This record gives sequence, C-alpha cells and structure tokens, in this order.
Amino acid sequence: MNESNHWVTQLLHRYSNVVANSDSPSANTLSSLNTLQLADAVLDNSKLLSTFPNQPLQIAVIGPTQSGKSTLVNVLLDSQVAGISALAGFTVHAQGYASQCSEADLANIDAVMHPLQRTPASELDATKLDSYVLESIQAGKHSVQSPAVVWDTPDFDSIEASTYTLSVLNTVALADVLLLMVSKDKYGDKSVWDMLSLIEPLGKPLIVCINKLDEHDEQTVKHAFSNRYNTQFPGKEIPDLVLLPFAKKTAIDAPPLFEQSVLSDLTTGLEDANQTIDRTQYDRLSNQFIEDHQAQWLTPLLDEQTAQADWQNLIDDAIVKADESYATEYLDNDDKYDTFNRALAELLTLLELPGIAPTLAKTRQLITWPARKLLGVGKSVWNAKDGSRNPTGAEPIDLESEALELVLNTTLVSVQGALLEQPQNPFWTHLNRQFRRNEHAIKSAYREQAASAQKDFEPEIEEAARKLFEQLQSQPALLNSLRAARVTADAAGVALALKSGGLAPADLILAPAMLSVTTLLTESALGRYLETIKQDLKRRQREHINQRVISGVLGSQLTALAEELDDHQLLAQNLEPELQTAMQAFKAKTI
Repeated sequence: MNESNHWVTQLLHRYSNVVANSDSPSANTLSSLNTLQLADAVLDNSKLLSTFPNQPLQIAVIGPTQSGKSTLVNVLLDSQVAGISALAGFTVHAQGYASQCSEADLANIDAVMHPLQRTPASELDATKLDSYVLESIQAGKHSVQSPAVVWDTPDFDSIEASTYTLSVLNTVALADVLLLMVSKDKYGDKSVWDMLSLIEPLGKPLIVCINKLDEHDEQTVKHAFSNRYNTQFPGKEIPDLVLLPFAKKTAIDAPPLFEQSVLSDLTTGLEDANQTIDRTQYDRLSNQFIEDHQAQWLTPLLDEQTAQADWQNLIDDAIVKADESYATEYLDNDDKYDTFNRALAELLTLLELPGIAPTLAKTRQLITWPARKLLGVGKSVWNAKDGSRNPTGAEPIDLESEALELVLNTTLVSVQGALLEQPQNPFWTHLNRQFRRNEHAIKSAYREQAASAQKDFEPEIEEAARKLFEQLQSQPALLNSLRAARVTADAAGVALALKSGGLAPADLILAPAMLSVTTLLTESALGRYLETIKQDLKRRQREHINQRVISGVLGSQLTALAEELDDHQLLAQNLEPELQTAMQAFKAKTI
C-alpha cells in the first residue's frame, strides 16, 4: 500500500465517529463512509498481495435479501456448508469457506478484514456483528475452483444493512471475482445499482446471476438489465449474465438443484473471469478509486474549514464594531465620559489646598479608588437647571459599565443572528448549539473582567493627574488662581465627596465649583496640554478595555467556541499531518 494514502484510514476513522455520534447522518455522509471503508480495505488488500502475491483465489458472492446467495455458495463448492433459510437477513456475518488452502494463507486475510475479528462458526453471535468466519472445508468433486475461498456475505439492502456494510465491503475488497446474485424482483432495485456503481471502478471481474426466473422472462430480463447497464455505465462492457430459473427441490429440506446447463454457464463464466484477473493492477486501480472519490470525501472537510474561517471573520468584525461602540457610547460621548473628570478631581487632591490638605491626604490614605466606591449617587445629586445640589440621592450610576454592558448585549445578539443566517451544515449547527450552551458563561466572564479592568485602569487616571500637576507647578500664577479660596474650597469638597463614594464622577461636570476649575484650566495656557492629556487618556483607556475585555474576553471566548466543538461530531477538527497534507493538495487542485 502506498504510505502516502495513510490519510484514507485517518479520514475513515473521522467519518466513522461522525456517523456513530449522529442520530441521523446524511445520505452523503453514509455514502462517503461506505466508499472510504471500501478504499481502506482495497489498500489493505493491495498491501497483502504485494507481500504475499500467491494468496489463494477469493470469490465473493454478494446480493440483496432473498436472492439465493447461500445457495449459490453451496453450488460453487458442491457442498452444503452455507446455511440456508427462508428468513431474510439469515446471514449477518461474512463467512469464508476455504478449499485446499493453508492456514498461513488464511491468517494473512485478517489484515484486510480488520477491524472484524475472525471467529469460529460455532461461536458466532447474531447480536455481535464485528466478527467473520473463515474456515477450511472439504469441497465436493464438482466444486468450481480449488484452491479458493468462497465468501457468503450479508444482504446489502436489509433494514440492518448499515451494520453489515463493513463485512460486505471488506469482502468485496478482498475478492478477485465478484458474483452479484439478484432475484427477478430485485435486479432493478436502487440498492443493486448503487452497489454496482460502487464496485465497477475497482475493475474486478464480475458475474451477475439473476435468479428465480420463469422461462418466458429470461430474454426480457436480460435485455432490460443490459439496457440499464449501458445507460448507467456508458462505454463499459456488460458483465457476464447467468440466468437462473426457479431451482427445483427434491424434498422439503433438500437444497434446490440447478439444471446442468445452468451449472455449465456458471462454470464457464468463472473460468472466463479467472482468465481476466490481473492482481498487478490492483494497486493502480485502488489509487484511481481514491482519486475519483477525493472530492466526495474531502469537500465536507473543506466546507468545515471555510465555515470556521467565516466564523473567525464574523468574530473579528463583531469585535471591531464592539470597540467602536464602546468609543461611541462612552469615550466620545460628552454626556457620559467621566474618566477625565476623575483625573481632575485627583488633581485637586494633589494641590495641597490651604486648610483642607490634611483632610484630603487622609482621604487618599483611606480610599484606594475601588471601582464601585467611585460611583456616587448619580446626576440626580445636582439640579440640572440651576446647578444646585439635591438633598436626596439615587442609586449610583456607572456610566462606563453601562456602556460595556450595552456593547456585550449588542455583540451577542448580532453574533447569534449571524449564526442563524448560516447555511445548514454540521459545523454551523453544532456551533449554534455551543453558543447557546456557553452564552451565560461568556457574559459572566466578560462582566467579571470588565470590573477588574476598570479597577486596574485607575493608576492611569492618577498618572494623568500627576502630569497635569507637574505642568501646573511650572505655571505659578495659574496654580495660585486654582488655590483661590472661593473656587478651591468648593472644588475640593466635590473632590472629597467623589473620593469617599458620595458623588459620581459624571456629576463633576455639573458641579459649579468643578465647572470653574475646568473653565480656568481650559482657558489657560495649559488648555492645549489639558486636551492632549484627555485624548491620550481616552486612547489608553480604549486600548486597555479592548485588550482586557472586548478582544481579551469576548473575542477569545467566541473564538474558543469553534475550537471546543466535539471532534466526534465534525470532520475537520485537529487534522493529522498526513490528512492535512492531503487537504492542502486537494485545495490546490480545486483553486
């Protein structure tokens, strides 16, 4: 087997896991699983024959329910070794009957039948389908071929056929000659022609036996089958047809007997088939089979990878919009942005105002800018009409937290809406479920980090205040103006209320004393520098919140949803190196 095709086995495991973990796998997924199982077994058979080229002839009898497969096996061996029953689905294991074969030759076959386990016929369990039989028998003197192994296989069209498929496909891969046994009633069934479509590219000699015919039906059935074969496989040679009339029974329990002419046709067909066997072509044909099915197998993986890239693009766009929303709703909103007001209030505590400096110094020791403590009673403290202080307070207002909460909810609603608009494929279906399961955890992590990030930004606010204070020290006249008793005493009182949690930073914009301080600074020579500090503080705050909260938590948690999807439900998660290489080669061909 070409080691470069090891990815086929890896991909087979992935499809097997998906089917095993799906309540209703799609028809395309099941079809891909069947062809992958066949391809994997064909590769194993090629490897076997490259090591042991003189393996005995393998003849496989396949067919739908009640077609007479077991009867045909007995005819081929001239021995009543295969169990026969009027019940559909009687044979549920692949059963090989070896005539004049060594045990060493039979043991080699295990590699092709894997993962099925070789089991003695006497120990077969109809409820355990991971077994197969391979035993030596004494064939009759009229057996068609010796040495050889003749295989009886489960029905490929029964209700339970999906559980028998591995037995059928492994046997097909092992076979040198295939005998398709169908009845008059079923030769036109879709399952029969699907099987023909599956095995035809393997190039194995094929004999089609149509059973249970009335004499007057023979030519009609032969003509109908030939026409359909020409239509479905244009340019391909029609396989040998052996028409089998209703077999006669000599007694109720006796096996049916075929006319000698029929047996002669069957013997001749097998002899002709044997002449066309060319095991040297198996490797080429198996590689061609893989090449022909690559698109069927790998396109779903490519679709998943494309969907995952689309998901990441969707997240990236959502995070960009979330960052812009934070800036619009808070940083650039003059009615809500209160961070710089807090910097100005901190500046006042640095001015060492006459008469109240000890009080402010003590406040600095006791209060360490906890995020929630900074929030006071809200704008209702101040009368919006005349700027006077209201006697009663309200619940604290955290304007930045409000903006961040709006960003969170808007982003998640947008993402969920985008998920619902995606095409119906396994990746988006499972991702949507994962989103719903993790939405609460994402919100909790975001809110926790937002509170922590706000607190951790407080040193930046103090740093902005220190920079302003350093500039004021170089402007003695302006500093003295700020220290004027009427303005500074009131302003310092506002700063103290802010530091002790009795005033919201947003209220500073309405406090008359703070308005005086802000106006004085703005109209002074420091006005331009004041604006520079303000804009720099905004920029650093935006970067801080984006890194810690918006991208750091929201973006990361949304990205992780796809990375945490169950490998057993998707095909393209965490690809092995060989499979990744096959995918890259496939994508290069499809561009």
